Parts: sequence; C-alpha cells; structure tokens
Amino acid sequence: MQMQYLDKVAVAESEMYPRRFLRSNNGFAALLIALLLALCYPAQSQEWTWTTETVDASGAFSALVIDSGGNVHMGYLSPEGGGTKYAFRSAATGRWFTTIVDKGNGVVNLALDKHERPHLCYVPYSTLKYARWDGSGWQIQEIAPGSGSREFSCGIAIDADDAPHVTWYQLTDTANGYFVHIRHAVLKNGAWRARTLDTSWETGKWNNVRIDSRGAVYVSYSAFKDRALRCAINSAKDEWLVTTIEDGKVGRKEETTPGMGNSMVLDKNGRPNFSYRDENSLRYAWPDGDHWRIDVIDPNANPFGNLSWVNQRTSLALDSEGRPHIAYETDGALKHAWWDGTKWKIQAMGISGPQHRYPALTISRDNVIFLAYSAPEDGSMRVLVGKPSQPKPAVTQVQSSNK
Repeated sequence: MQMQYLDKVAVAESEMYPRRFLRSNNGFAALLIALLLALCYPAQSQEWTWTTETVDASGAFSALVIDSGGNVHMGYLSPEGGGTKYAFRSAATGRWFTTIVDKGNGVVNLALDKHERPHLCYVPYSTLKYARWDGSGWQIQEIAPGSGSREFSCGIAIDADDAPHVTWYQLTDTANGYFVHIRHAVLKNGAWRARTLDTSWETGKWNNVRIDSRGAVYVSYSAFKDRALRCAINSAKDEWLVTTIEDGKVGRKEETTPGMGNSMVLDKNGRPNFSYRDENSLRYAWPDGDHWRIDVIDPNANPFGNLSWVNQRTSLALDSEGRPHIAYETDGALKHAWWDGTKWKIQAMGISGPQHRYPALTISRDNVIFLAYSAPEDGSMRVLVGKPSQPKPAVTQVQSSNK
C-alpha cells in the first residue's frame, strides 16, 4: 500500500487485536481457575439505558473530559457554527452551554488543569494553536509558528505544575519540504520547548499524550511507513525512550499497519493502555510484565475497505473497575466495544450514514457513558448518554488474554 502524503483524507491505516487468556501448567489447574472465576466473578452482561442530547447544530472531531464534579467538558469544531468551540454540560442540570474559542476550524483535543479549567489544542489551516480558559476569557497562542505545516491531529495533557504538553504531526519544514514527524512541546516560563520524538518517516498522524502521577509523559503515535504503533516515554531525567507496542511487519508478518486512530489512557497503576486500528480491525493493547498483550476486538472494523485518516479514529476510556470501553466507526456506523470481565462485546448504536461519525467517549465515576458523535442526518453535534441499567459485580473480573 502506498502512502499518500498530500491527501489528508485517503491515508492507509493499521489493524491489530488483543486477546485475553489464562495460562496454566496442566488441565486440572486450568479447570480449577475457571471454577474459581465462575464463583468469584460471575459473568454479567452490562447494559445501558441510552438517551440522546444535542450539543450544537453542527460539530465534529470532539474531545470529552469529565471533572471531579461530574461536569462534562467538550472541545470540538463546528464548521457551520463559528469554528473551534467549547461546550460544558452541568452535572446539576444536564444542560449544555457552548461558546466559540476561535474562528479557525481544526481537529481539537482537550484537557483539564488542576483547577479543572479547560485547555485546548487544535490544528486550523496548517497551523497549531493552544487555548486556555483563565477564568474570564480564552487565551490563545500559536505553537511553533513559522516551522512549516502542522496537520492532522494533536494531543494535549496538563502536568502537576499546570504546564501544558502538546503533541502534533509536523507535515513540512520551513522550506516546505516534507518533515512528517511527531513533535512534542511543553510550555515552561512563558516559552514552548519543542522537540522531535521520532525521526522515522511519517510518524504521528495519530497521536495522544498523557502524564502519570509521577510526572512521566507518555506519547502514543502511529509510525506509518514502519507499520507500527509506538509509545515515547519521558522519564524524570528528561530522557525519551521509544518503544514499539505492535509491529505490523515483524510481529505479525502480515504487512499490516497497526497504530492508526490510536487513543491512550493510563490505568489506576499509571500504565498505558491503547486502542487503535489497522487496515481491517479494531485492537486493544496493554502491558503485561515485560511485554504487550494485544486483543483483536473487531476483525471486520472496515468492511468496505474505506481507508481514511478520519474514519480510523478510536476513543478509549476506562470505567470505575478499570474495564476498557472504545468508541469507533465502521464505514459510518457508530459502535461501542467493551470488556465485560469475560470477553469483548460490541454494540452497534443504530447510528450510521455516508459521512463520518468522529466519535469521542468518556465515562463518569458512576459508570455513565458519554459518547459524542456527528449526527448523520444533519451534522449536528450530539452525545449519547448511557446509564447502567444493571449493577456490576462488586469484585473486578481478572483480565485474561489469549494471543
């Protein structure tokens, strides 16, 4: 498959799936483990009661975060509604409030600082911008001005000192030649300190950044030409270590391209978990000792072969028990996949159409799911709110894997 550097819509993507298993030394031990799990962790099919809320008359590329009070924060672009926007849903009233941040349209990402104020990164018209709410208005600045074209997606996270970290895909350099690398910048003492994280060709069309409780920075990104999902980790000594989560050339020997549409969260132990795609499938990866476990969740996530950097998007969140939930689309159909403690399940949300859904997902402390999407009938920005209709087991199911 040839890469298309200039076409922001038709870009090849990756496929990879994780599977869970229990290993034992003999059949009796396996039977005993299975019986204990059945007694201690009864299988239960979690269901939700879904309602739909309209946020805006138009919207796409949303990002969602829930604060400690249960309020929902959203960043998104609204092509017909003014540009890059921010929305807030009050936990007390359930009402949405929207405001324009910037007139430029671009893919948006969102994070909250320790005061639970929103910070946005967005990529309008080959630039990269950062906006923060200071309590009375939006403060906006461009990151790496004059550096060349910054395209596709960006990631944002806020550290314990309220310093923003932003990642992006640098398409061209100052001479308008192809640069095509993932970059990271942090705002310190009023200045952005930027660096390139991976100099392999075409790294970072899809990227995310997260920061753990110790201050370590994690950046997930696609390495398109090398056909891999990678993660760069920054230690306290300001040294970056790059590791490959899945290699579509060597690991699977299938010449596929894992890493497209990647989304990353840190679990309660500060370990990174990833959802992502390849040409065919939806996949999930998480650390297990000194290696990575990989689940194939949906082996037919791209049934019509419509490869686009847009429709490969995934959105990952963990519920209160640490179980992963993933929002994604399959050729315009919106879906929700989750690990129920025993196996992966996939729920079609009954929303489909010729255009993209641009899904985003977050989960509250009481396991209410918020799934944002662009409505097929009119392009409006909507959110599906899923309230658990059955209580979950009191004890968390042990995750097993089979690769």
